[in-house]
Amino acid sequence: MRTYDAFPEPIGEYTVGRTQMDLEYTASDHSKRELTAFVYYPSDSNEGKTTSTYMFPEVYEMLKKQSLVTAYLKGEDFFSIDIKTQCYDDLALSGKEKRYPVLFYVCGGGGSPEWGTVICTDLASIGYIVVSIGHQNSTMYKRKDGRLFNVSTGFSDAITALSEDPEMLALAGKMEMRPDDETAIEICRNVLALPILSKLTEYSELQAEDVRYVADCLYKLDSGELNSIFKGRLLLDIGIGIIGHSYGGPTTAIVCRDDDRFACGIGLDSGAFGLQDSDLKKPFLLLFCEPNYNMNAIIGANNSMETYYFSVDRVAHLDYCDIVFTYANEELRGERDAMEMRNLVTDYSKNFFDHYLLQKEASVESLAYDGVDLIKKNSNK
Repeated sequence: MRTYDAFPEPIGEYTVGRTQMDLEYTASDHSKRELTAFVYYPSDSNEGKTTSTYMFPEVYEMLKKQSLVTAYLKGEDFFSIDIKTQCYDDLALSGKEKRYPVLFYVCGGGGSPEWGTVICTDLASIGYIVVSIGHQNSTMYKRKDGRLFNVSTGFSDAITALSEDPEMLALAGKMEMRPDDETAIEICRNVLALPILSKLTEYSELQAEDVRYVADCLYKLDSGELNSIFKGRLLLDIGIGIIGHSYGGPTTAIVCRDDDRFACGIGLDSGAFGLQDSDLKKPFLLLFCEPNYNMNAIIGANNSMETYYFSVDRVAHLDYCDIVFTYANEELRGERDAMEMRNLVTDYSKNFFDHYLLQKEASVESLAYDGVDLIKKNSNK
């Protein structure tokens, strides 16, 4: 088993800075939401600093005791946090461009906002500002003020209940590797209609509310209403992009559906919770392990803009995040080389956002990776 002592060098020419912000607001359900956000951004020099810490040890200790993890891994170490990042804390923002476009990254449920460090660093190195949020109840994080936030029992119970639900298990047993569209849409509708999904959908909608709130804050940072290095430097008028892995995928789609400031989105091996009758009205890309098409077929059926479905073979669910480099348990990994998997995810994300945000000629359909197939492109315009 190959181990890595450092994440790969970023693909772009910029040095990557990272800063952390604590935020809080009252959500629509009247709950107080205390968040943190890591912001990755282009810089011109590392200023002689050492690289950012990957994950706080206290967060990792919470992870190792989390019921969702211990049940799955039977007490073994999940992954290593002893790895060198390729970003640096609190650098100056690059002066090469007047403004920089903005993306959001949403990690998987039960995870931590640092789990997207590789993709966030890569995208920042080519000139994007990327925001990764710690979502209360559904993720784990340490705020700048030192307080620790763990996954709530309610969220863990909701995930466990879904995995054990007889109706869900029966539907999962019907999922073929490559069904026809009509069958996939029917399976997707039946899954989304399960009562067991209602609680998970509520958490997805709260995460989407978090994203919209942090987007509000970005506008205040740009205007100078909130003090930061980003005053007058955020390219917001072209729209914002968003990418989510696993449970973060439904959040990504909900944000696209509900907020016109967001121009396009990507789901990485995700699902469609809360999207039964939703027209996202935004270009959307899905990269997934089969038979996950069944879990997302409804998105393209309803979306009035382009929806791309790419199936990726020989990969595992967690290969779409940093665990492709940090895993300590061989069972977590698929068969693809870690660098190839990183390049694949980064290339599809880069080309998609370059095209739909920056209006460049870049195309996801022009990319060629062995075992990556465009199985569907919907456009219902």
